[in-house]
Formats: sequence, structure tokens, C-alpha cells
Amino acid sequence: MANINFREPVEYIIKRYDKKRNTKITVEDDANKSKVELPEYPCRLVRNEAKKVISVLYAEGTESEWSEALIRDVNGKVFQIKTTYPDKSSKTVELFKDMDNRVEKIKYV
Repeated sequence: MANINFREPVEYIIKRYDKKRNTKITVEDDANKSKVELPEYPCRLVRNEAKKVISVLYAEGTESEWSEALIRDVNGKVFQIKTTYPDKSSKTVELFKDMDNRVEKIKYV
């Protein structure tokens, strides 16, 4: 009788379920309390000449395409993230950092 490894198919199923479950994020808009499901994958990183990521495009080429632009300061550190939604509306968050350059607060601007 052959030994059947029970663990491999179970791990495969769990990984597939997690991947499927984690492909969407939820955005809650304070103005009207509506929730929008945005696809998180596939995504494409756009880089500048210095090979730093300047934007991330999600679900490119679909009707639910959206993006995040990373806005950098003069030192090349990200201090704002502008999110553009499928309906072309956008919101910007600012990252407030402490003296050790660690993010301690994120706020809509």
C-alpha cells in the first residue's frame, strides 16, 4: 500500500483559498459610507530612471483599473500616496514620520 501524503493537497487548497481571498481590498469612503471592492492583483510597478517605484497600477486594462502614485520629497522618501479610483476620482494620504524616519501617522489631505 502506498503512503499518501495528506499535508500536500491540504496546503495547496489553503494557499489557493488565501490567494483568492486576498485579491481584493475594501475602501470605505467616509462621505457616503459606501464600500468599494478593488482588485489587488494583477499589479504592475512603474519605476523612474533611478529605479525607484513611482506608481503601482492594479487590474490594468480592465474597467476596475486603479492606481497609487508614490509622491517623494527632495530626499527621495515617500511622503504622500495618491490613489486614483476606477471612476477617476482620487484621494491623497500623507505619511507623517518621526525622527527615526518611521511612519507614525497616516492622514487624508
